Amino acid sequence: IGTLLYSIKATADNFSNAGGVLQNFKLTSVSDAIIVTVPFHDPMCATGLVQLLHNIQYELIATNFKSLIRGYISRGPVYHKNGLLFGAGYCDAYAGEKDFGGAPRIVISPDIIEDAKRVVSSYSGREKMVSLFDFIREDSSDGFYFVDYLKPVGVPALLTKEELIKERNSIKTFIVSCLDKYKRNYSIWQKYKWLENYFKDSSQYFGEGS
Repeated sequence: IGTLLYSIKATADNFSNAGGVLQNFKLTSVSDAIIVTVPFHDPMCATGLVQLLHNIQYELIATNFKSLIRGYISRGPVYHKNGLLFGAGYCDAYAGEKDFGGAPRIVISPDIIEDAKRVVSSYSGREKMVSLFDFIREDSSDGFYFVDYLKPVGVPALLTKEELIKERNSIKTFIVSCLDKYKRNYSIWQKYKWLENYFKDSSQYFGEGS
């Protein structure tokens, strides 16, 4: 746990100190939580944030950490500087994670989804533009959109097919072992059952039958 928390803090520090397109992104680690903010005026705002979280969430399950995270993406006024964090946006995200948490997924607020749909509908003639919907999917169980971290897009798309399949096989082994390990603890087991169903659904990205 200590190794994972140190890694999370190092990741947050690296991103917060990054320049270029990430210069407006701020990450803070608090215990086992990661808080990420980006100003609404940043052109990379929603799509860039989801891409970043997609990569972090994939890395945590595909690597030896084999760790699951959940969260909620909201919007609103936030003060996030020098380790200080407060504001309605943060409170809404915190409440959203509590209300829709459980499954290892990062849910996107419905109002952000509606705005994204309006933006994408204005892409006429620019269909090749990267959009928020390239990195998220709708959960068939409740209709909420979440970060589609098992989809090989963004940074994971830079891996070879052999590397992706190897990591996918290790994820499958991890899921199967946890379903067996927690079969007598339903509150934990159901999280891995959700992950198993999501893993099966993601087979479409790899041309697998199931």
